[in-house]
Amino acid sequence: MSKSNRERLVPLAELFVCPMRTPADTSEIERLFTEKKVDPHTVVAVVGKSEGSGLPNDYGRLLADLEIRRLLAKLRGQTPEAVAEEVTMAMSGGAPGTVAPHATVLTQRWVDARTHEGLSNFGPGLVLGRSHTTNILPQHVGRVAQVDATVDAVRRALDDAGVTELSQVHMVIVKGPALSAESITNLIKSGIEPVTKDPGIGPMGSMCYSNDAMALGVGVAMGEIDRGAISDQVIRHDWNLYSNVAATSSGGEKQKGEVLVLANRPDSLSQLRAGHGITTALGQSDGIKNALRSAGLEFDCCPSDEQKSRIAQVFGKFTLPGSPELGGARVTLLDDHEAHHVAKAVGGAVVTSVTGLTMAFISGGEANSHMGPPNGNPICAIVHK
Repeated sequence: MSKSNRERLVPLAELFVCPMRTPADTSEIERLFTEKKVDPHTVVAVVGKSEGSGLPNDYGRLLADLEIRRLLAKLRGQTPEAVAEEVTMAMSGGAPGTVAPHATVLTQRWVDARTHEGLSNFGPGLVLGRSHTTNILPQHVGRVAQVDATVDAVRRALDDAGVTELSQVHMVIVKGPALSAESITNLIKSGIEPVTKDPGIGPMGSMCYSNDAMALGVGVAMGEIDRGAISDQVIRHDWNLYSNVAATSSGGEKQKGEVLVLANRPDSLSQLRAGHGITTALGQSDGIKNALRSAGLEFDCCPSDEQKSRIAQVFGKFTLPGSPELGGARVTLLDDHEAHHVAKAVGGAVVTSVTGLTMAFISGGEANSHMGPPNGNPICAIVHK
């Protein structure tokens, strides 16, 4: 749709959470279109969790991404490659603890408000914006070039959503590329030093470098970080540089950074509203509750059962603490060789305890990141008005 035509219309965003029995199971997603009569051409993004290792070569995550694209291609009359260009796909591998495998399908129509007068619209409503970066070359993963590519893509996604105030933005989800053992070897053979020789998700792994380069890009685009402060040397080193709304992840199945902006607009006809918060430490629920309050729920200690029924989805990024202490006591999280799963499991359990949701999007990471302040974790809640 041209920008001139869109300026005469207003957004109507919806989301639908579909369980997945296996990484290849798209039956509930397909049912969404066949029974609820949702137009597959209105799909803007699919964000979900699949069981698997969460590592660069997580074939469960790759299979889920591929099968969902194949389904959308069939329903939209396109090739999977065309769908990949038009739909942000952010599947996160690893569903430990209370985290249930699922896909959140996000749709958006641009409609003439005069033809939708029956929709109540009290207060701002959800709006979505999306874009892709150009291809991120292996030598650029985890470096300033990836930061700058992300800045450009996030700005285009903000424009796509028609966001006029950055305070309207409550989360920017980015899924990007990671290095493989093969790409690292090829770079070295070419005389190019990769950002790291570890393709994995450990503290010095390529997934963490990629995640944090993209998080810094979100921060620059959102006006949270001065671009002049960014260099290769600060990525995964200067934790004073961070974004409060970035939730990034990476995998070997991606070549581009795929961006999804979750924001509110005063003229949106969506019956959903976004809000965000920051937890103060892994295992703390304060940020989750603040995100729900930011989205419009009013409660003191905890949301009531009626309020829980209004929670449509929660998106959260949970990373391990930066030190071997938590709450003043020594913990062994940083000694665990699958610590990224621990972060997801703890984050998922806390989200479930507050919201009752098990099909929440919980992405994890190693100690320290540029997503949220040190030991803090960004949370976005989507609530029915």
